[in-house]
Amino acid sequence: MVIEIEKGKNYAVRFYYKDCFGRQQRPYKSGFPTRKAAELWELQEKARLNGEKVSSEKITFAQLRKLWRESLVIKNVSPKTLEKYDRYLSYISEYIDHLPINKITETMCQKLIGMHLDSPATCVEIRKVMSAAFNYARRKRWMRENPFDFVDMPKYSPKKYDAYNFDDIKELFNLLKEENSKLYTPTLCACLFAATREEVCALQESDITRLKDGKYKLTLDRALISVNGRTILKDQKTENRRRTFIFSQEIYDELHYFKDISGIQSFFVCCNKNGSNIQPNTISNSFSRFLSEHKLKYTTFHKLRDAFANSCKRLKIDLDTTFRMMGHSSYKVTAEHYATADDFLTAEAIGKIEKALLN
Repeated sequence: MVIEIEKGKNYAVRFYYKDCFGRQQRPYKSGFPTRKAAELWELQEKARLNGEKVSSEKITFAQLRKLWRESLVIKNVSPKTLEKYDRYLSYISEYIDHLPINKITETMCQKLIGMHLDSPATCVEIRKVMSAAFNYARRKRWMRENPFDFVDMPKYSPKKYDAYNFDDIKELFNLLKEENSKLYTPTLCACLFAATREEVCALQESDITRLKDGKYKLTLDRALISVNGRTILKDQKTENRRRTFIFSQEIYDELHYFKDISGIQSFFVCCNKNGSNIQPNTISNSFSRFLSEHKLKYTTFHKLRDAFANSCKRLKIDLDTTFRMMGHSSYKVTAEHYATADDFLTAEAIGKIEKALLN
């Protein structure tokens, strides 16, 4: 009902309804300049609260995308992940956004994939994001099946490069140190602590504390990401990603070598020569350029984590410790995607088998 608070000047609205738990609620809003505006809000609010349930006959793919994205925000999905989803959905949104989701068939989905066959990696990403949206619709019982379950995908085999071994890492360290490169400290963090570029960029001096026995403890609990041109400092998305490392005075000195020799005063551990923090894309681009200029074996900054896992495996560090230092969500990721057997390890294994069988 509409309530006149002050004659001719101000109106408020209060009405009663029962929510989904059967409890009586009393929405209230004031500040309407006219009775008509108050009545209009009352009608709109009642329609919103008592409106029809969403159905596949009425909900379009554009509405599904919006609702699915809102659910991801509630789940605290990384803004970087949301940016990637939005980018790949923009490739196909103009074709199916207007369609009810129950009208989207595997034939349409196959056609969307066929439009991007020149880039199998893009096809994989489009399938991944659209399947996730349709699976959300299935959980809500708006769809019976995911049309992407029946789509034929192009074969995608990403190139795999050998991880850096100890000799490669030492050569890289020496060259970075000789040139007094700002990449020296980030590379140390990647090879010693399995830090990603986002973690390296967020690392501050306050994250390193001196212990009573003269050693130091480093904490990785934040990441610096760039979303739509904005830089965001955020907490790690999972508990596993929050990691600590104990190390010696020698490593502490090496981590500060670039800052000490350049006379830099900055609260960032990894920084530019003017003391400002390094951006994640800057690390990737500068690292790639450095390898090319010095004709070093190809890798990426992120793949230094492969080198870390391989080093742990060569040094007989158990999988559980490696898993916890790398901050993966499961042992499977550590075992299958990172710590792959290289020529050194396979040669060592064959030697042991040969000694056992032939001697």
